[in-house]
Amino acid sequence: MLPTNLTKSAIWLLPVLVLNLSGCGLGQSVSDGTKSAVSSIFYKKIKVLHLDFVARADLNTDARENNSHPESVVIRVYQLRERKIFDKTVYQQLLKEGESLLGQDLLASRDVVLKPGSAVGLDMPMEAEAKFVAVVALFRQPDSIKEGWKQVLEREQLDPDKARVLEADANSLNLIAVEGE
Repeated sequence: MLPTNLTKSAIWLLPVLVLNLSGCGLGQSVSDGTKSAVSSIFYKKIKVLHLDFVARADLNTDARENNSHPESVVIRVYQLRERKIFDKTVYQQLLKEGESLLGQDLLASRDVVLKPGSAVGLDMPMEAEAKFVAVVALFRQPDSIKEGWKQVLEREQLDPDKARVLEADANSLNLIAVEGE
């Protein structure tokens, strides 16, 4: 009689054991799913970098000339891991050897040509490791005192749905503020 009672107990023990073990995994899956849902609702991921550039009519003029005509300007966009090296660079360094100078911090770059009185948009894949987006306008006569030829945006300043707008004038690049900034 003892062997039969043990067999009956063993038959029920196996399903209970299976349910307990699968329940642990189920609880973890539900927990992971909840975290994923919360982060997707409250923390939007930037998968595409959206920037709009607007040029004034006096774009890229040279104050040293009496009758300076506006000219197109090249806008260079860098996605960076860190910004320390970028912050230390001067205009001439970025103009000639930007990509090699930024080295390991540089994840991606793109150039855009902006004509006087026009606007152009840039949509490029946002690198997952990028913490900063640095924008450089390669003017004929850059404002080297105020360093208005470059701007840096932190990843948190970007919106996955709306483009950040930068305005270029005679020799400076200005980030247009967003409501609440």
